Amino acid sequence: MAAFKAIIVGLFFTVFIYITHQMVRYADLTTGQTFFIIGFIAILFAIVISMPLFFWSQSETRSETKPWHDPYFSAAHFSMAYISFLLSFIILRDIAGFLLNFTQPEFVGTQLYGAEATGLLLVVPLAMLLLGTLVVRLGAKVIQVKIEFDQLPQGLNDLRIVHVTDLHVAPGLPVKFVQKLVEKINQLNADLVVFTGDILDDHAIRHIPELEILKSVHSKYGTYFVAGNHEYYWNIEEGLSAFRTIGYKVLVNQTETLEINGSTLQISGLADPAARQFGKEPPDLDKLVSQQKSDAFKIFLAHQPAIADKACEKGFDLQLSGHTHGGQFFPWNFLIVFFQRYPKGLYQLKKMQLYVNQGTGYWGPSLRLGTFCELTEITLKKA
Repeated sequence: MAAFKAIIVGLFFTVFIYITHQMVRYADLTTGQTFFIIGFIAILFAIVISMPLFFWSQSETRSETKPWHDPYFSAAHFSMAYISFLLSFIILRDIAGFLLNFTQPEFVGTQLYGAEATGLLLVVPLAMLLLGTLVVRLGAKVIQVKIEFDQLPQGLNDLRIVHVTDLHVAPGLPVKFVQKLVEKINQLNADLVVFTGDILDDHAIRHIPELEILKSVHSKYGTYFVAGNHEYYWNIEEGLSAFRTIGYKVLVNQTETLEINGSTLQISGLADPAARQFGKEPPDLDKLVSQQKSDAFKIFLAHQPAIADKACEKGFDLQLSGHTHGGQFFPWNFLIVFFQRYPKGLYQLKKMQLYVNQGTGYWGPSLRLGTFCELTEITLKKA
């Protein structure tokens, strides 16, 4: 763990050196301007790197909450997003400069790396933050997906499932966002509503109003919940108890069997791999397989889509997952494919189909750019 921490700190320092060097080295700046830019970027990096250092120093349950924590986390998240945008544009400028140096070297020196270009690089990330925040303020967008199955029992044809994931209820998520989301869910009048983890990203006791709103979600055949990695970070037992209290059917390596229109439907929920870190019941696919009925249509709920490579061998028909956020904002919405094999959307894996929701809320800074907050309405169809 010490080596991991050292690598993270070293990586942050390396990126800081690269950004500051590329910002001031080639620009014709005054001494005051140079110190201002370096100081400004140094403050942002200090805020960001202090966040993992803070969490590493806390207990596993992060039981103590102080008044300054919420604004501090918010500042750290937005600083992280600003640095991400700034780094991206610096890299893009360096690539353009390298290519143009062969054809227009005078433009590279006087325009691309001049004082005005440097000032623009400082301002553009702020505009990106504003735009991304406005996208979030629009609320969750309903995406309608029809998925066909050869093996779908006739009684389940046109069954509608509303899929919610990665809401990340925390101080940075407005209560109004949750209220509007629940209104949209209830307007869809779904047969089933499923929550696939990272719904709660804080101590449950701090979010009674949001939980009361989520309690009003209605569906014909029930509302189902599986935990994500973030529920484990904030006392998993309290979180699961909170969702049970509001009437959700919490599945931890468990399966619910329903009879709908003369057809059998099974909904299985997997524990998240983060359970191992906290000494809780780990994910157990074999336990779920032992609960399967041969004549049932089998829906598999798992927070992380990567498990699909194993799940497709276990007899499930449809897996619903989240976790990836679709990369959430530029440039990670493009780079996510290098970190997640199934970043968002619908995939066919042998006889099983996988749908990855790109996230109904957001993590960290309250912004999305290149993605949107997704509320998925899935309709099962007989092929």
